[in-house]
Amino acid sequence: MERRQESERRGREIPIEILRDILVRLPTEDVVRSSCVSKLWRRIVGDPSFRELHHADHVAAPSESEALLVSEYRVPGRRDEVSFFNLSSGKAMCHVAIPSSYSLMNVCNGFICFALDYDQAPAVVCNPVTGETLELPEAPLIISEEEDRIDLSHLFVLGFSPHTREYKMFRLSSPSYIPYTDTNHKIYIAVYTLGGKGGWRQCSYLSQFCTSNRLPLPVHIDGHLYVPLETRLSGERTAGMLVLDVATETHRMYRLPYDYCHDGYHESWEMLADGFELNGQMCLAVNVLRPRRNVQFWVMTPTDELEDKDDDKLFWDLRYCLDRGNDSFKFGTPRAAWLDNDQMLCYRHAEVLYKHDTRGYSSSSNDGTLSFDKKVELPRAPYPSSSRYSSPTYRWNIYGGYRPSLLSPLTFAVPPSQGDKGKKRQFEHTLLGAITQSKRCIMGPAGRSAPR
Repeated sequence: MERRQESERRGREIPIEILRDILVRLPTEDVVRSSCVSKLWRRIVGDPSFRELHHADHVAAPSESEALLVSEYRVPGRRDEVSFFNLSSGKAMCHVAIPSSYSLMNVCNGFICFALDYDQAPAVVCNPVTGETLELPEAPLIISEEEDRIDLSHLFVLGFSPHTREYKMFRLSSPSYIPYTDTNHKIYIAVYTLGGKGGWRQCSYLSQFCTSNRLPLPVHIDGHLYVPLETRLSGERTAGMLVLDVATETHRMYRLPYDYCHDGYHESWEMLADGFELNGQMCLAVNVLRPRRNVQFWVMTPTDELEDKDDDKLFWDLRYCLDRGNDSFKFGTPRAAWLDNDQMLCYRHAEVLYKHDTRGYSSSSNDGTLSFDKKVELPRAPYPSSSRYSSPTYRWNIYGGYRPSLLSPLTFAVPPSQGDKGKKRQFEHTLLGAITQSKRCIMGPAGRSAPR
């Protein structure tokens, strides 16, 4: 009787090959939930080969991007704690620990990049679905023509090429301090292919441009990285949008969609919110102070259409101009913009969230400016983000362009080279010899060694 029940049970089971084929076709969120069905399903989903296969199929297929709420809790003397929340589902994803003082650099498909902007510390790549993190190899120092080390600030940005199916980390380095009238500075571009051989390599450099932590975060869209940069030409401050092709590692500069000489634009990078992906295109949210306070959403022409255009005016399109009413602009406060659920245009300024339904109807004024559909007062963080020294700090923000993935960043881990192991073992051997030698004898009163 027991044998027949066991035989019937096995007959009802789905063969593993068919089960894998079914699961690999499901969206990422459903696959994650399916791992709770049984130990067998969890083992299939956790298999690295299954994750890579699922990632390959779902990255190639078009999918809607999502927005992440990322909160950072910092206590001096400890590793920082980062929490991820999916705005679409409204659920917590995971909590991870990252090195102290690291900042979020950009979102690339299902990976989040963290790094320091002022040190040679290595960048960290995290998958919020699996909670796994990978510390990349440390990038090499940059030596000037005079063989001197340059004091640089760094910007790390992660990109993915759909054509080569490679993830690449770009490091943009520029002098930490640039005199206002100096126009002879460079920005060095180094690149590292995740999981590739050869390590970091110098790719190219741009002259007269530099990075800044005041600029909007880079945005990754369809194999291209959009990085705002600034420069000073003839003592005047200007700006541009650097577009990096991840596959070819080539770059081109475009101007931003406004000019400081025009009325209403303030000469401050704080007038820009973080850039974001708007229906597959790069979008910037720009604050305008005069004649009335509003937010302009400028959409950049897709890169495949830019090559044949020489007129700068054709690079950008003013898609929305939304009125903020009498709300004041606060310098030094967090700002962000994103598209939620493929229709709701959201803009955060400090503890206020503005929303505009892009598919709905909104009243407009005589000058073509629309009104935000909704204004939400957000709760204040429990710990001020500006606290220093021994006090804990808490800060959060929203980042769009996220596409859930099962791919583990540990897939790209590179084992230590034999050369590194040899150096380590040689040092340990020398250290042990020095310590044991010092234990064999002691110095006598006359300064001569005596047996112990």
